Amino acid sequence: MTQGRVTYGLNYRVDPPAVVSGEGAPQGTSARLCRDPDSPALDRLRSLRAFHLRAEDGTPVARVVTEQPLGTRLSGRPAVYHVLDPYGAPLGRITLRRRRAFRWGRKRWTVEPAAGPVLQGYQGRLWSWLLWWPFGLPVQLLFLIWVLMAEADDAPRPPRRITWRDGSYRAHLVFRAVAEDYQQLRHELDPRLVNALIGLHQSYDWPEQAGPGGWYDR
Repeated sequence: MTQGRVTYGLNYRVDPPAVVSGEGAPQGTSARLCRDPDSPALDRLRSLRAFHLRAEDGTPVARVVTEQPLGTRLSGRPAVYHVLDPYGAPLGRITLRRRRAFRWGRKRWTVEPAAGPVLQGYQGRLWSWLLWWPFGLPVQLLFLIWVLMAEADDAPRPPRRITWRDGSYRAHLVFRAVAEDYQQLRHELDPRLVNALIGLHQSYDWPEQAGPGGWYDR
């Protein structure tokens, strides 16, 4: 099994957006992200998702459907998504859990493959959050005031880096927020599940070039 590092990214300059991958830097199209034409109307918390992934030649690769929409911060109910192959067989399940109201915690993405180790990734490293609350948050609030007055862009954002690790604390996949890419360090995960995870994560946390609402709201 190869242990070479593979970098993934999302190309928003094409329609539909493409997950691209390659050694060292994104090179070839890995999958196209296409919202289902019969996808459900957005729920109050905008967590319902229904999209499919296609190869460059249009061949179906996988599909993401919502099992359970996100609950309120008081309920703490996570959003749960199934990833299926073109024939409806499960490839894995992806869960998004937000911090509950009045409790310390970080947003958590959990990946449960049909075969392979369960991975958990927390948004932001602890030291970056410790710096964000006393320094970054006040700067963001001041910038929001400046935006209202001068229509500026590119406000500071909270910590976003995510490292997905297994039960032995081995890192498998890293989302690098500054580079806006994903680095796959180990290769136990099905590539289709990796592409689905990237599409799902990018539907919540998108870069500036994606435009307002990100790719899923196009």
